[in-house]
Amino acid sequence: MSSAVFMVRRQPQAPEQRVIVSNTTGAGLIFDEHRPDQYIDALRANLVSARLGATVLSGLQGNVGIPKNTANRSGQWIAENAALSPVDGSFGSVTLAPKHVGALTEFSRNMLLQSSPDIETLIRGDFAAALAVALDKAALVGGGSNEPSGVIDRLTDAIAMGSLNEASWEQVLAFIAGIELANAATGRLGWALNPHAVKTMRAKPKVVYGSPEIRDAGAGFVMDSPTELAGYADASTTSMPGSGSPAAGSAIFGDFASLLIGYWSGVDILSNPYESTAYSKGNVQVRGLLTADVAVRHIESFAAATDVPA
Repeated sequence: MSSAVFMVRRQPQAPEQRVIVSNTTGAGLIFDEHRPDQYIDALRANLVSARLGATVLSGLQGNVGIPKNTANRSGQWIAENAALSPVDGSFGSVTLAPKHVGALTEFSRNMLLQSSPDIETLIRGDFAAALAVALDKAALVGGGSNEPSGVIDRLTDAIAMGSLNEASWEQVLAFIAGIELANAATGRLGWALNPHAVKTMRAKPKVVYGSPEIRDAGAGFVMDSPTELAGYADASTTSMPGSGSPAAGSAIFGDFASLLIGYWSGVDILSNPYESTAYSKGNVQVRGLLTADVAVRHIESFAAATDVPA
């Protein structure tokens, strides 16, 4: 007589099969394979200001003042034996002064002893990336509490903001012409855009006519390539502002070599062994600080808009 394995016979019911499954009775036999070599980092905004050609000043110590000629003198045509009219020079300066951006965290003793990847390495990388994004956003926008004054903030204060409220080819060309008319179309010209602006301009035909509107896609789109707009390099980042629902797009065009980013330090990482609360628990508190500032040689070198339609 044969015997059944893993089967209980019940009468008059049919036989019932017993199964060991991984999420209940067999859970103790299943283990997670830890793969620190495949660590997944957080998603962050693209860094674009340096990529587009911003001028970086590193190793600074004192406050920085860069002399600037603020008078645009022109030559004078004179008749024979006539005198030139004197024109006085006018000079100012572009200044940078240390401003601080930082991050603070605390981790437990067990994390220090057991974590893989190493918690110290993770925090160093995370702080460096977070502070770099914060500085890049300040350079593009800026103007917040204790923040440097970035391109959009300076344009808002000094020059009327431009408009791309139709995201049309004509408006894009007007942006470029405005920089050329200011004699500022030199250096490293390019675009910084947010993803909403990229989406809109990549879907907008260059040629639109009639009422109701007829779009001629055969003539190409305002933004034919994901890497350039009107022949100039572009970079997309969520550090550029976008507000409303649906969110509007934003764009900066100009000479990014005119954007100055000064560093008084790299990212300084320091643990605090004297913080009483962390110490009493055996925890470690860590601080990251970056000291930098942003300035612009000529604000006329930039044009910006925050009204690109969604």
